[in-house]
Amino acid sequence: MARRRVLAVLAFGPPLAMSGCGWTPLYAEPASGPASAELRAIYVEPILQRIGQRLELSLRASLNPTGEPTPERYRLRTTLATALTNLGIESQGLASLGKLDVFATYTLIDSKSQKILLVNTVHVANSFDLNPNQYSTVIGGDDAAVRSVAELDQEIVTRLALFFERRLPEQPPAPS
Repeated sequence: MARRRVLAVLAFGPPLAMSGCGWTPLYAEPASGPASAELRAIYVEPILQRIGQRLELSLRASLNPTGEPTPERYRLRTTLATALTNLGIESQGLASLGKLDVFATYTLIDSKSQKILLVNTVHVANSFDLNPNQYSTVIGGDDAAVRSVAELDQEIVTRLALFFERRLPEQPPAPS
């Protein structure tokens, strides 16, 4: 009998073995879990710059992947700061590598009370080749921006989900 239990644990892995201890996977499906309803209720305010527009669209898609209509309970205000740095200076004085640093400071605001619930800053850096051919340099810089947006989106959504996961048990149940 004990051998069957060991085989069942090995077959179904750690989630089954740890299901009674309160363990939950951090990277679960976006539509599952108690924080998903809170994430869907976030309105993403417009973000300046082209990279900001990309981040805004990406955040909206990540926070509400199914597009389910949900009343707004929170606002997400984000500001971006970007910096381009030339790295890898050659002997002729020309740069051969560029680095794009993006700092995103986001603020989660309760829509009713206008109370600030969370303020945080996320930083990502991506490099790209600087070539004598300007077209390939522009394409490389744009690709670095796209990669930065994907990383920022993932980090911000993960941090918001963790915030709501920790916050939900603290809140008293709503009166019915």
